[in-house]
Amino acid sequence: MPYELPPITPNPVIDAYKPGIDMTLVRENLKLTPTERLEKLQALLRGTDALKAAGEAFRAAKRAE
Repeated sequence: MPYELPPITPNPVIDAYKPGIDMTLVRENLKLTPTERLEKLQALLRGTDALKAAGEAFRAAKRAE
């Protein structure tokens, strides 16, 4: 006899967030391979690292004035 999962009860918090989710972005990402998704994530992280470094350099330059 196959195991049956219990029914999922609606969560009001999740239901409140659903209207704000852009499903086109979710669908576009799901069209990518897992490798492509990881490459996009790595590119995003490189960008955030560059922004962090720029901010640190700016603050260091301001302190040196």
